[in-house]
Amino acid sequence: MTIFDDIKELVDVPTAAHSYGVEVHRGNMALCPFHRERTPSCKLYADHYYCFGCQAHGDVIKLVQELFSLSAIESVKQLNTDFGLGLYVDKPPDMEAVARRRREIAERKAEKARVEHMYDVLLRYFTLLDKYKMRYAPTSPDDETDRRFVYALQNIGYAEYMLEAFNRYNKEQQAEVKPEVDRIEREYKRCIEEWGEG
Repeated sequence: MTIFDDIKELVDVPTAAHSYGVEVHRGNMALCPFHRERTPSCKLYADHYYCFGCQAHGDVIKLVQELFSLSAIESVKQLNTDFGLGLYVDKPPDMEAVARRRREIAERKAEKARVEHMYDVLLRYFTLLDKYKMRYAPTSPDDETDRRFVYALQNIGYAEYMLEAFNRYNKEQQAEVKPEVDRIEREYKRCIEEWGEG
């Protein structure tokens, strides 16, 4: 494995782009730093980028090369320094440090995925209850009250509270509420199986 491989393994393109001031939007779309544009046309993947406007493309090393007009090895040194990777660019790599850094990155990505999943569960549950509340509300006093409407009224306040609170929680608090989010996910699935998506 070369120093170039190590850098590409340790630093993903969206992280580097964001760190170097590229304006990253939803879905890892970015305003291309290589041509003028008003709407994002550059897609940032974990291992490469591609601009649908000017066709600029490459990996994280090429991104830094182009952003700062550097050579490939200068780009590697820049990334190594800026991200504190501890790689010996002019010497054989410290495999223990590389392995430790890889573990840290993998743990951070796994944690981010867990948090995103938990938020997604809370958002889907709240959205489902909101649909039930709106779609199955009685239109006249003589209408029979739908069970989905009653269920939504009973639970939507708590669902909204959990969704808003989760956004304010730190890592430890998010970990503490994971069992409750798991329960809500089971409840969401039960609602979908029993009553559908509204």
